[in-house]
Amino acid sequence: MKIKIICCLFILSLIVGNAYAASKEYNLLIRSQNINLTGHDVAAMTINGGIPGPVLRFTEGETARIHVRNEMAVETSIHWHGLLLPNLQDGVPYLTTPPIKPGGSFTYEFPLKQSGTYWYHSHTGLQEQRGVYGAFVVEPLTGSSTADLEHVVVLSDWTDEDPEEVLRTLKSGNDYYSLKKGTMQSLSGALKAGALKETLQRSLMRMPPMDIADVAYDAFLTNGGPEEELDALPGQTVHLRIINAAASTYFYLHYAGGALQITSADGLNVVPVDRNRFLIAVAETYDVFITVPAGGAYELRATAQDGSGHTSLFVGRGSRITAPDVPFPDLYKMHAGDHTNMADPMTDDKIMKHDNMMKHNMMEMPEEERPMPPYEHLKSMLPTTLPAESPLREVRLELTGDMERYIWSINGKTLNEADMIKIKRGENVRFVLINKTMMHHPMHLHGHFFRVLNRHGDYSPLKHTVDVPPLGETIIEFYADEEKDWFFHCHVLYHMKAGMARAIHYEGSELSPQLADIRKYFQKETWYASTEISILSQMTEGTIRIADTRNTLMLQWEADWDDEEDEAIFSYSRYLSRFAELYTAIALAGDEDPRAIAGFKYLLPLLFESSFWLDSDGEFRFSVDNRLALTDRLFAFGEFQYDTKDKEEWSAGAGWILSKSLSLTASYHSEYKGGAGIRLKF
Repeated sequence: MKIKIICCLFILSLIVGNAYAASKEYNLLIRSQNINLTGHDVAAMTINGGIPGPVLRFTEGETARIHVRNEMAVETSIHWHGLLLPNLQDGVPYLTTPPIKPGGSFTYEFPLKQSGTYWYHSHTGLQEQRGVYGAFVVEPLTGSSTADLEHVVVLSDWTDEDPEEVLRTLKSGNDYYSLKKGTMQSLSGALKAGALKETLQRSLMRMPPMDIADVAYDAFLTNGGPEEELDALPGQTVHLRIINAAASTYFYLHYAGGALQITSADGLNVVPVDRNRFLIAVAETYDVFITVPAGGAYELRATAQDGSGHTSLFVGRGSRITAPDVPFPDLYKMHAGDHTNMADPMTDDKIMKHDNMMKHNMMEMPEEERPMPPYEHLKSMLPTTLPAESPLREVRLELTGDMERYIWSINGKTLNEADMIKIKRGENVRFVLINKTMMHHPMHLHGHFFRVLNRHGDYSPLKHTVDVPPLGETIIEFYADEEKDWFFHCHVLYHMKAGMARAIHYEGSELSPQLADIRKYFQKETWYASTEISILSQMTEGTIRIADTRNTLMLQWEADWDDEEDEAIFSYSRYLSRFAELYTAIALAGDEDPRAIAGFKYLLPLLFESSFWLDSDGEFRFSVDNRLALTDRLFAFGEFQYDTKDKEEWSAGAGWILSKSLSLTASYHSEYKGGAGIRLKF
């Protein structure tokens, strides 16, 4: 009997050994290509000719060998999201892996230590938004799905606009995306919503109108299209591998045919739990099981969290049965957070009072209608406690930002400003994530799974991406068993690009030779330009601005058409916080000699922007200005200025937004009198 057992074990070891020794290969070709997803041909990036790229399927224990060729005119990369692999294969250019140069190739090769639903995407620039992403499925070595059908569902968002232009627009402070989505906030809107008090309180606390999402998308996609059909028979069980590959959109998931049974989160199994509707954060994956009812094709709807659209998968046969609509958010009562870089001079008592008020407003809508991610319902199949004998390192990470300047940061510093977070191999590491903003932030840690601490204690679920809600706190912890450097960042693509990221460094690790000469390019700063010009019948005025995170170069002018009254100011300013900037300038006015200026700007209650300066002639100037949205498209503006030389000067006017770049405007200026014309923003 013992001999038979030994022989069986030997044969099993050979089978398992061969499985682990096997390799599977794929070839991925990334190229620039025109794509039409909305009725317009736009430049995109495809993998093997499609968006998304092909589903890569493996079996646990195999070695993945993936040959990636770059036929674009720019460099690229591929990151294997959620997979545990050697550091050099992780695919973050300049941090873990050299970029793939134009015309070049790279072979990623790594053993598959896990099973589940994962995905891959470019980590270069904003290429993920342009189409460089796809699904990665690893079947378990033993056991199989009990479902009748299995289907991969890749959710994403799409804009016809160049993503670099999207980010430049966000950086310039242009609020056209809110207008395009129908989420612009105004005085008339506040009156209609019965939220004038909340709007006034927000303005008194110097907080700008906020939205749930930053970008106005042209389409939301399921596997590359606005909708998809899956043929299935009544009574069949369908295993859906749902991947949120969107650049910046959270989705509410709701199935018209009944409950969604969650069986896995971020690739790892959990105790099955039913949810009628739940929120999937950017970059998360969930395995869910559904049962197909009789009598039609039932909709699995993914609704953008801001209510700006949805995408659908219809499962079954016959007439379509749609999922219920998600109630639209009440944006006027969902303001919260102090969108600062933690240099907010408000007292703790004021912040606490304001936060409590806003949290109460956010909870007015029933949780089942606009639920949060289902973390409190997730329970690991096995204990996830960390080694009790290992020392604990706790790191407090505050998620901070400035929506107006579009800076996103951690502990008040962007990626290019901050040092790496240092940890040691063999430690238990705890990250206390505290969101000080009103935006959701899906935080992703490369190369590790972490425990998301919840009510299940020792059985808290393991994930690689976690949502940190507005004004919320999330605690994650992991055992540090890797080496070298790993990326930790917000997976809202534009937040990451604007600075909400850190590198995790294992102390004592040496830099890979392949990265020694190029690591300096990892934390590079980017400058963005914007221009606003008013061409009126009585005068012209404008601003040309070039800025990075902290520094701004700016040219401002105003002049009449007879050249009798004109002034130009060239300035450099240093950003201190959302409330304050220091600046120096040179002022030119008519035939006068140039004047040197030193001054500062400060944001006052009710969002009045003030400026104080002292020039080289000993003259002092004070100015204050504001802009108020009266309706979605109608806005009013005004400015008052006093200086010890020319005394008072003021202007007031109104405008009507026609497009992202063009507005009609009319104004009266105390020096240049009244007139009308156009305002250009680009």
